[in-house]
Amino acid sequence: MTKPAKYKPLNLLNNKGFWPEKAAIVDAIKEVLTIGKCRAPLPISDYGRYRDRHWRGDDNELVPYHSVDWYVYDALDEDRLQVNAEQILKSLATEPWRRKDVLGDHYDLFIMEEDMYDPEEGRDGSQVGYLVGRSERLTAAVISTYRIEHIWGMPYSYLKTEVMRQLCFMFAVPDVRREDVTAEGDALYCKNVCILRRAEVAPDDWERLTRERLRFGPLCEPCTQDLRRFFEQVAEEKS
Repeated sequence: MTKPAKYKPLNLLNNKGFWPEKAAIVDAIKEVLTIGKCRAPLPISDYGRYRDRHWRGDDNELVPYHSVDWYVYDALDEDRLQVNAEQILKSLATEPWRRKDVLGDHYDLFIMEEDMYDPEEGRDGSQVGYLVGRSERLTAAVISTYRIEHIWGMPYSYLKTEVMRQLCFMFAVPDVRREDVTAEGDALYCKNVCILRRAEVAPDDWERLTRERLRFGPLCEPCTQDLRRFFEQVAEEKS
């Protein structure tokens, strides 16, 4: 089986229209590249609130994969009024745009305003019923601003923290072979003082992670080295 490529374009998507905290995404990407000592920056395309010109059919129904609206609607649980994180990541991973004759393989970073949940959570009654971010390694990441957008006037700082987190997770950081990590389902988290620790309760955990990011730096040393190895491999693939 062919290993997923690491050097490939990063596509940015959102369904929020104009929003001032969008700078947090740009700054988060820049900081991740800086920490990783990236020598071969990934091509980045900002599709914004993507809607193809044929995003609605003759019956006015949403056409699959042709708008950010469809990705959200297709994953929406109408009873919970929340978006299924697993389903939206599956749609991003299997979208037709990944074919070589269209866009080809790429990373997707999708920021949405709807609340989001993990269908695997809550079965034992001990988990919270929402998610802020989730990613699939070397494929896609999705972030909901619903729980962190208006917290104490800090949408920029909290969103930057979460974008950096999900980018690192998408870039396969932390490394699964390390002893100072913990696996929960398909997700892997760092155990150190690091933004890649598990975050569960909003706003508390994002406030803590952001405060520690600003005081100690975003990543612990092992995660920093993992990120740098990722970008070393990216540079090797590009060359």
